[in-house]
Amino acid sequence: MAQELNEREKQERMHQAALLKIAMKMRREKLKGFEEIFSDILKEMHLDEDEFRRYVNNHLQTLMATVKKRGY
Repeated sequence: MAQELNEREKQERMHQAALLKIAMKMRREKLKGFEEIFSDILKEMHLDEDEFRRYVNNHLQTLMATVKKRGY
């Protein structure tokens, strides 16, 4: 069970990092759409698409608030 928790924590941190990368890329690469950036991050970080998409959908408000607050 402890190993499972550690794996979930690791996955959570990877997803958080990926969300931040999306926010930064959205600012830098204004000509790219969200889906293209999302795909780039999936490939870069070797994330499971379904799991990460679910995570993004659950945290989309946080992502957009971060983008707005930090000016990404």
